[in-house]
Amino acid sequence: MTIRTARLRALYVCVLAGLCLLAFGAPAGADDGTTTPPRAAPPARAIPRTFASYDALIATASAVAVDQTTLYAQLLATRADADFAQSALAAVYDPRIRGGLVRTETNVSDETTLGALRAEIASTTATETRLLNSGATGAAPAPTWQRPLAGEISQPFGPTYLGLEPARLYKGVFYGHFHDGVDILARAGTPIVAPARGRVVFAGRMGDGAEVVVIAHDNGLVSLYAHLQDGPLAPTIKAGDIVQPGDRIGAVGLTGLTTGYHLHWAVYKSGEPIDPLTTLAD
Repeated sequence: MTIRTARLRALYVCVLAGLCLLAFGAPAGADDGTTTPPRAAPPARAIPRTFASYDALIATASAVAVDQTTLYAQLLATRADADFAQSALAAVYDPRIRGGLVRTETNVSDETTLGALRAEIASTTATETRLLNSGATGAAPAPTWQRPLAGEISQPFGPTYLGLEPARLYKGVFYGHFHDGVDILARAGTPIVAPARGRVVFAGRMGDGAEVVVIAHDNGLVSLYAHLQDGPLAPTIKAGDIVQPGDRIGAVGLTGLTTGYHLHWAVYKSGEPIDPLTTLAD
């Protein structure tokens, strides 16, 4: 239980104890003049324009993904506080009675109590707006994703014999060559879409020449898309943008170290790669 929720429960008990209530139809400014300041949304994280390495890029994106989950958690808490304050008012509001409020006797403390509840509702409404404007998702993150690109998977996730893939220590086991994503074959210029809602962390060219897009998602995961088309079909999104499932984020290209047209799609959880196919519905 949050401190704010505990305070609301105390107000609610006071209301139910039979304290005198002000008319609900009174002007909003008719309370005691005090207001509860809205809780501030987390400040936007500064995202670098360039990254010296993929590890640095994924580390930043993972931090942004944590921010996204935090925004959603704060939004849920804010909505719970608002619902509780609304319930407290509803408990003393009866539409069958003229004026709406169940009155007992004149008591200044009742006016203060209702004023506090109204201020709480106004505060939580303002906080919810700030959180949504800061990029919080208004709905629960989807449990599964859609594919960013239809096509044959030419190289799966995991250990490989291909010498171009770097070495990796994965789940306590060292592999001489490890592919940290899946490669999907498609014709040049085929659109690539976001598999889930998220915030763009990077869209541009990395040091190896690959055109890359990285997205931090509301469920804490990070997704990466590499070898995208440059030129007229280059990604038009930029860092900080919010993308929705199905939004175009780029096109299949041949940038960077690659032997043919395909999408390299990788997904990371807490900075560690996971098989992207596990994010899809069965």
